[in-house]
Amino acid sequence: MARFTNRGIVRAAIALGGAALLAAACQAPKTEEQATEQKPEQDLVTASALVGLPVGTAPADLPDSSSEAAQTYAKFCSACHGIPNPSSHSATDWPVVLRRMWLRTEGLPAGYTVPVPDQRERLLIQDYVLAHALKVTNAELPAVPGRALFESTCSRCHELPDPRQHAPQDWAAVVIRMRQHMVQILHQSPPQSQVQEIILFLEQASKAGA
Repeated sequence: MARFTNRGIVRAAIALGGAALLAAACQAPKTEEQATEQKPEQDLVTASALVGLPVGTAPADLPDSSSEAAQTYAKFCSACHGIPNPSSHSATDWPVVLRRMWLRTEGLPAGYTVPVPDQRERLLIQDYVLAHALKVTNAELPAVPGRALFESTCSRCHELPDPRQHAPQDWAAVVIRMRQHMVQILHQSPPQSQVQEIILFLEQASKAGA
């Protein structure tokens, strides 16, 4: 029997929720006035927004933003939702996420003017996100206060990041951004005291791994 983790349930809910909302947006009856005003691509944006996806990253803030790979990634991923930061998924998870997105765009009705990447563009996107993916910790985390809270909270949505991938002074901004994502997707987040504890843990852990 398959065993689902909290992280797996979150991912499945987002995937199924996105599909269901998209189908509803395509099939829901509209008045003549609504049909005139609402274009298919607007329906798509509305459906994507209802899923609670993160706002996304500005193209200029992407890693190596001027490269062809970054620009190709931004072009196709911004068609339906905000551009995910490549570090939002690990290298293990990205191929599955990309495959799901490509299947969705390929299955859209002809009325949706959503660009679909060709094989070369898909390889560019895949290589780009894998190069800048979330670095997963594969070492024993230091036994300092906040470790258990970090493990239980951050593993709800993704694999545990390696504390060494950011400098100590950068972790506060990263954790605050992740908390905002939790509010958008899960409609809940840890209290400020726990957020601060996670930040302090990551600051210490990143120094310990230096």
